[in-house]
Amino acid sequence: MPYSPAILTSATNHLQKVFEVDSLPSKDLEALHYKIAHLVQHLLQTDFNRLLHLLYRIDVEERKVKEALLAEEPEIIAERLSRLILKRELQKAEIRFRYSS
Repeated sequence: MPYSPAILTSATNHLQKVFEVDSLPSKDLEALHYKIAHLVQHLLQTDFNRLLHLLYRIDVEERKVKEALLAEEPEIIAERLSRLILKRELQKAEIRFRYSS
């Protein structure tokens, strides 16, 4: 599903705050997914508790997180969690835009 540039930018800006990074790609959804997956994989290896806190803060469904964590490869887990994070952030951005007017 294509997202408007405003929704992508809104979701990206919020993710920058959540992950405490200076910049994330805001015009390309796949590039954003790739970058988030790398951040998630780093947290999987270095600070799992912080990752769980971020998932809670982003409001990713616990059941879906548990399903994603069942994968054996950290790369697959990171990819799945990244998709869940992006899906939730884009949903929240759409809701903000829908009800802000």
